[in-house]
Parts: sequence; structure tokens; C-alpha cells
Amino acid sequence: MTDRKTLGSFIKAKRIEKNYSQKDLAELLYVTEGAVSKWERGASYPDITLIADICRALDISEHEFITASTDTNARKVQTEAKHYRAIRGAWFWVSTISYSVALIICFICNLAVNHKLSWFFVVLASLVCAYSFVPTFTSFFKTDKLLVFAVTSLTSISLLLFTCAVYTNTIFWFPTACVGVLIGYALLFLPIILSKSKISKFKFLISFASALILTVLLLVVINAWHPFALKSAILMTCYGFMPFILCSIICVFNIERFIKSGVCVFISAQTFYFTGYVANKLFNLKENYYKVDFTNWITNINANIFFIVLMSLLFISLIFIAIGIFRIYKSKK
Repeated sequence: MTDRKTLGSFIKAKRIEKNYSQKDLAELLYVTEGAVSKWERGASYPDITLIADICRALDISEHEFITASTDTNARKVQTEAKHYRAIRGAWFWVSTISYSVALIICFICNLAVNHKLSWFFVVLASLVCAYSFVPTFTSFFKTDKLLVFAVTSLTSISLLLFTCAVYTNTIFWFPTACVGVLIGYALLFLPIILSKSKISKFKFLISFASALILTVLLLVVINAWHPFALKSAILMTCYGFMPFILCSIICVFNIERFIKSGVCVFISAQTFYFTGYVANKLFNLKENYYKVDFTNWITNINANIFFIVLMSLLFISLIFIAIGIFRIYKSKK
């Protein structure tokens, strides 16, 4: 701690800054006015049990008390935090009041024009959906804000889609739209939400597996309304997701990162080529679709491009694996 005179001068300056007399400060701390006078004159130190109360009364931190100086950086951060909370609060209430006013106006207009509530429910669902994004329902929660945002925004989007489907009397597209939105949420939010859980190392595997299942479900739903080659579509979907799922499995293991990257690129290259080959067979494309011939780019352009991309990916994977092996060898020396 600093010397008594410096500390006394600091206490006096902060007392005057708060417009307290020595008697006022003494009453706040339940000590005598003479004790405060001794501190400020440097005749004695305050009792250690009073430090927290002194800091609270003078609105200073314990660090500032011990060093007998104002912590400018801490004060700046504290001030900016207060400004941020004020702006966030103002934004929340301005948005909430604006949505409420718009909702009331639409309610009155719908009754005045149509003498019943009709399109008002579409407006209601739209405003709830907008509110879930700005300012969002996370303002009412202190923890798990990302999870709350994901659930509330997904629910509000689904509510809006359902309301529009009912209003237009075309409910058939509603399941398709909901599953499509759910796929995007699974890919975007699941890895982030699971990153802090006990199964965080499986986050990408769970995310892509969920997206695969939902995509298959989407195909089934679409097929129920507009029949098509469902088996071929599901097979192609599985092949399309295969590199992501296989790479997610590789990421679970504790392997040198460059080797892991090289293996993932290698898997992607093989799956990329194999998926195209399967698509060629399933959908009866041209027979020379995968016949490589660099002397004839007119009829073999697809095969040539596929081959070049495949070789490039394989070359990149070998470079990554070689770097990884070199790093392991170097670390063992």
C-alpha cells in the first residue's frame, strides 16, 4: 500500500469529488469524524475491514484505493460498458414500442376495412419473426443466449410460414419450407451450440449427420406431393454428404493437423469423383461423360475438368500429409 499521506490526499480528493463532508463520509462508514480526519491528514491508515466500505462510498475500486490513484483504463472500460448498456436498452425499448404500435395500427385497420381479423395474423406472425431477430428474445435470458436465439428465431420463422400457408390456403408447401429452414439451422447453429458441451469433438459429425437426415426427410416430403426418382435422389444425397461426414469422423481423432487436413482433402477428392460417377450412372448421362481425352475438349470437357480437379486435390492432400510427417519428425528430434 502507498504511504499514509498519499492515501489520505487521495481519500480527501475522492470525498470532495462526491461532495461529501468528513461528517457525511464518517456516517456512511459508521466511524467518527475524527477517524476520517486522521486518514486524510496521513496520521493513520483506515482499518483493513473498512476498505470495501470506503471503496463503495467513494465509488472507487480496491486497486485504486491500494495504489491511491485513479485507474483511467478501468474507468474508461466501465464508462463504455454503461454507455453500451444504455444504448442496448434504448434499442430494445424503441424496437419493442415500434413493433407494438405497428401491431395495434394493423389490428385497427384490419377490423375497420374487413370488419374481421384476416391478414392481421400474417402481420402478427411477421412482427414476431422480426422481433426474434431484432432485438431478439435473448434480452429476457441471461445464459444460453445463442440457443435461445436459435430456438426462438426458428420457431418464429415456422410460425410465419404456417400463417402464410393457412392464409393462402396452400398448406402443402409448409412442411417442405420448414424442413429446408431446419437444415440451415442444423448446419449453422449445431456446431456452435455443441462446442461447449461434453460431446464437442463430435459437433461437426452431429451437425452434418443431422443435415443429411433432414435432407432425406425433405426429399420424402417433396416426393409426397410431386413424385420423382426418390431412391436415386436419396442415394445422391448420401454420396454428396459423404465427404463432410467422413471428414468430421477424421476430425474426432487426435492426429497432426496437417495430416488430418491432407486426409480430409484426399477423402473429398475421392468422394467428389465417385459421386459424379454415380450420378452419371443413375441419371443415364452421356457415356463419354467420364472419358478423359485432352485432345478433344469439345465432347470430353466435363471428364477433363473432373480429372484436373481430382489430380489437383490429390496433389494438395499429398503436400499436407508430407508437411505433417515432417513436423512430427522434426518434433521428435
